[in-house]
Amino acid sequence: MNEIQFYNVLSNDLNSLLNQTKNVVSSEEFVYVNQKVSRIQYLIQIQKQEILNRESR
Repeated sequence: MNEIQFYNVLSNDLNSLLNQTKNVVSSEEFVYVNQKVSRIQYLIQIQKQEILNRESR
C-alpha cells in the first residue's frame, strides 16, 4: 500500500466512524466529534498534497 492509498483508507475509516457516531451520541457531542474529524481530514489532505508534490518533482 502506498502513502496515498494509506491516507485514503484512513480518511474512509474516519468517515465511517463519524457516521456510526452520529447514531449513538447527542447532537452537541456529534458537533464536537465532527469538528475533530474535519480537522483530521484537513491534515490528511495536506499530507496527500505534499506526497503528490514530492512525487511530481
